Amino acid sequence: MPATPWMTGGGARRSRTVRISTRTIALAVGVVLALLVLRGAFVAGQRVLGWAAACTVTAVFVAPLVTWLGRWIPRIAAVLLTFVVIGVAAVALVFGTFDNLDREVRSLQEVAPEATARLEDRDDEIGAAMRDLRLSDRVEVFLDEVDERVGSGSDALAENALTVPVFFVNMILTIFLLIYGPGIIRGGLSLVADDDRRRLVSTVLEEATLRARRTLTAMLGQGVLIGLSVGLVASLLSLPAPVVLGLVAGVAATLPDVGILLGVLPTVALTAGLESGRAAVAILAAAMVLQAVEALHARRWIDRWGVEVGPSVVLIVVLLGYELHGIGMAFFGVAFAVFALAVIDQVPRAREPMEELAPAQP
Repeated sequence: MPATPWMTGGGARRSRTVRISTRTIALAVGVVLALLVLRGAFVAGQRVLGWAAACTVTAVFVAPLVTWLGRWIPRIAAVLLTFVVIGVAAVALVFGTFDNLDREVRSLQEVAPEATARLEDRDDEIGAAMRDLRLSDRVEVFLDEVDERVGSGSDALAENALTVPVFFVNMILTIFLLIYGPGIIRGGLSLVADDDRRRLVSTVLEEATLRARRTLTAMLGQGVLIGLSVGLVASLLSLPAPVVLGLVAGVAATLPDVGILLGVLPTVALTAGLESGRAAVAILAAAMVLQAVEALHARRWIDRWGVEVGPSVVLIVVLLGYELHGIGMAFFGVAFAVFALAVIDQVPRAREPMEELAPAQP
């Protein structure tokens, strides 16, 4: 056998001893302890961190409206007026619709089994597909989950009464960010000693915030438009729970490229089971056309003026955020993910003009 670096002349395997210094051991132990402390701090403070993240996103969204009102009235008055209007509208919308949602969910629980049974009893390919998907079981589980989370209006008011101080604190923090946030950002930028790097960071943050706001506004606008349209169609067809169907379609429509088609499927299934197959095909065809227009035309415009966001990013962030801290974390997590993508997209764009103006190296 030929000798190798790991063997001696007689063919015996040579052993090596690795000595770890005391400093290395102490450093490794310190790193592990630091990670454990950071993990514990994050777990203990994730609720507060979530509040801070929500307030930051809200301040970024409300800032253009406050700036517009600030042209005619003092900025503090504009901030307070904006929050009074938004707060009253939010309370009226949330607590005013809980009873309606509760009634509609219970109506769906009564009607949906009949509709799904009709679909599964069909003798064609559609019936076979519905049986393979176990549509009845999935719909029952989904409606039970929705019923547990919606509840009645009085129950929602009682459960959320203790969270009123939390919302008040969040409102104060958001107002603070609206008034002093720009100064805080300018103060942070002043800590960057290099002028070129300071201008680069400022340009990237400003442009990324603008583009992320445009993208999120387009996503929310699309969801509202599709939700209202589906709710109106369901109401015209006398389907049960048009508000719930519109809400499901609107939330799903915020998912780029595929959300419109996914969100309209419950309406298509109920229409096919309770009304007629032709109406269901017409709704599905209209959703496919709208989805194609959104993916091929509207999405290009949004990507040009905002930031390109794929459905996988939104879906992954929503699932992780919902698992960690509920629907609020899912929504604000998407906002931060869009902003992060905007920053990544703007860094090379902001560097190009600076590289062109930089003097050539001899």
